[in-house]
Amino acid sequence: MKRSRITMTTTLLLLISSIAFANNQCPVVCAPNTKKNPNILQAMKWYRDSAEKKASYRQVYNVATDYVKEWVRQHHPQPKTWGVVLDIDETTLDNSWYCYQCNSLLANPVNFSHFVTISKKSVALPGVVAFTQRIHELGGYVTMLSNRDGSYVDPSGITALQATIDNLKQQQVTFDQVILANNKNAKHPKDKNPRFNAVIHGCYDPDEMVWSNKLPAHPVIAYFGDNIQDFPRLKQAIMYALPNDAQQYNKFGQGYFILPNPLYGSWQGNSSS
Repeated sequence: MKRSRITMTTTLLLLISSIAFANNQCPVVCAPNTKKNPNILQAMKWYRDSAEKKASYRQVYNVATDYVKEWVRQHHPQPKTWGVVLDIDETTLDNSWYCYQCNSLLANPVNFSHFVTISKKSVALPGVVAFTQRIHELGGYVTMLSNRDGSYVDPSGITALQATIDNLKQQQVTFDQVILANNKNAKHPKDKNPRFNAVIHGCYDPDEMVWSNKLPAHPVIAYFGDNIQDFPRLKQAIMYALPNDAQQYNKFGQGYFILPNPLYGSWQGNSSS
């Protein structure tokens, strides 16, 4: 009985959080017991209110478009025999509305799943809609691959996977499949490499991931992310320890394309030099 009351209370809080106030105010969407984090104010200001942020995203997707076009020109691939992989959060969709409204980060995976994927408030970032459409025009697949918890089911019964698909479609992002983590069964749900391998080799492990559909195995010619660990076999600690001119960084701009995210990421574990 006590557990039932707790569950009902949690569900009620989640429902209340989605109700908008009158006078055109934004909905209250902050997770229960959200703790404000003043340390993110400057980063949040830059991410939401700077021309530099818009220019950075457009620059990356413009450069990436030229890279893919040149690759297609050189290799003359048959349609649907190659593809690109994009991260979702802060690469394809902008979740900074939550940081702004609640002055906090969505550090808890359950809160992240509910307040980001279910609310469908996240908007497409500059350049990504045109880029993904261009990939289709050139004959490639577009895979959306994220650490969002694909095992999550909202109290209303909507899965994180379906909510993510709905949000991407709502924002007119072109894609062929969505692959999320399986936090319930995966030993290392933040490790994207099993999901990269699923795209390349066609090996979809239900313990490691949740997917919308399977595509034929195909080479990936470009990866996109806001975290160094959005790229195959790269680790934050190892990459951070390398000198600035290390050859491991040569792939960036040549098949690896990274977007700015000063709000959160694996970099938060680095110590100041």
